[in-house]
Amino acid sequence: MAIDEALLRQPGPAVLRLYGWRPHAVSLGYFQPLAAFADLPPGTEVVRRSTGGGAIWHGDELTFALTADQALLPRALDATYALLHDALLLALADVGVAAVRVPDGTACGARPASRWCFEHPGRHDLVDASGRKLVGSAQRRIRGPARVLHHGSIVLQRPAHTPFVAAVADHVDAGAAAPALRAAVAARLAAALGARVARDALTAAELAAADGFAAARFSAASFLAAR
Repeated sequence: MAIDEALLRQPGPAVLRLYGWRPHAVSLGYFQPLAAFADLPPGTEVVRRSTGGGAIWHGDELTFALTADQALLPRALDATYALLHDALLLALADVGVAAVRVPDGTACGARPASRWCFEHPGRHDLVDASGRKLVGSAQRRIRGPARVLHHGSIVLQRPAHTPFVAAVADHVDAGAAAPALRAAVAARLAAALGARVARDALTAAELAAADGFAAARFSAASFLAAR
């Protein structure tokens, strides 16, 4: 979370981070109250995102975080979700996973009615043939500089705690497909933005900024309990 925040705040080229969670954890949407999750199993790691939406149980999944100048993306939020999620549809198809983008209905807002992000698909979410949500995301936009953070999760294996989700493993061997899926996500999102893929490492300045955000916000008990 802290690295994504540091990249959001720093002007520069678009950056796509792909990562997983060890240990598995729950991330709360920015506006969700911690008290609503008092029933989580003891010892569950919980963090708060800077993006809105519902909570996600991060088990075996591919998390993606795209940070970019606002000018690279459509101005309208709906058009941004359609552009990026259509790219993810192609990436999933590249590894043999069939899904569709929900074309209409209610958009998943910053303050959803359901506490879990994947419980009820909304407009632009990616779902399987039975209507279960496979990919969900949330977006944050800032001014000065005008930047965007688009966070999302692609479920690889269905977590026992959120059995209502779809998963890549419903279609293919998720472990075997994961490397190709990571490459496809990078390639398809780059194509959607008119960019090229180039592997890189975080700079010392980016790591220092992330350390600062971790200490002041994402590791702070006060931030987790702020709602």
